[in-house]
Amino acid sequence: MGSYHRTELRGFRRIAMAFWDAPRDGTIYGHLQLEVSKAQRFVEDVKAKYGIAPSMGQLVGRAVACAGTKVPDMNSKIIWGRPYTKDTVDVYFQVDVEDGKDLSGVTVPDTGRKSIVEVAQTLRDRAQRLRGGKDQQYEKTQKGCLGGMPVWLLRGLLGALTFLEYNLGITPTFLGARPEPFGTLMVTNVSRFGIDVAYAPLIAVSRVPFICLVGQVKPAPWVVGDQVVVRPVITLSATFDHRVIDGNKIGKFIKVVTSYMENPYAFETDLGIPDPDPPAIPTLEHAHPPPPPPGPSTRSNGSGPGALPTFGG
Repeated sequence: MGSYHRTELRGFRRIAMAFWDAPRDGTIYGHLQLEVSKAQRFVEDVKAKYGIAPSMGQLVGRAVACAGTKVPDMNSKIIWGRPYTKDTVDVYFQVDVEDGKDLSGVTVPDTGRKSIVEVAQTLRDRAQRLRGGKDQQYEKTQKGCLGGMPVWLLRGLLGALTFLEYNLGITPTFLGARPEPFGTLMVTNVSRFGIDVAYAPLIAVSRVPFICLVGQVKPAPWVVGDQVVVRPVITLSATFDHRVIDGNKIGKFIKVVTSYMENPYAFETDLGIPDPDPPAIPTLEHAHPPPPPPGPSTRSNGSGPGALPTFGG
């Protein structure tokens, strides 16, 4: 029947054992497929002008931030049993370390008001420091003092640190931690691992109500007009905290994410890159169609004298 053997716990895996217990909280899962040919062209235009090519994961992070700005309830955390909404959307981008042996991340503050170029530059610089062993927070906390603790002790410590950070507003800087280390929304790109659709668990100590996994871009059949053509398609999978988010908010949120990914040019106008294929603007004739011509007969909207005539039937 086979046998079990004990596996070494290190880094994030050790901390994960303290993060989660058996699942019992309300979560919502869903995934979305998007056609990204225009987004791919946008990446090439950004690279040509600014010398940096944003990844699809970074585009999704910007899209999520724009959506969080439009739907503020998505940008909430539960504190003292009530949701509190933050006035900046800070996206936490997960980063794998040592070729997948560990997992950490980079928070880009106020992602909703940054351009995609600023987001890409921030992530490039921070990820290089993280992977090069120069990130103080990762080295002192996840890899350092927390990395060697037994799970039973780590669980209690993380609970205490979370209470201090969010309920009392006290950041344990003596451990190398930064304020709001997990941001307010999370994005992780799993496409390099060959994953199309997967769902991530919410991380209790982050109190983040949303996490999105970015899958591979693959050619797939896509309906354009009344024809089926092959287009590049990406799959986004998401997990939502049902305590603060319902279907109505999710629908509005997804609508903004979809709009961004289908046409990033419209959201990144500050970059000065013209849209090569702008959406058609309706003419006055189409925007305000003339009323139908009156019919040949007249009828009354009531009976008796004084009833007003209406035309056209």
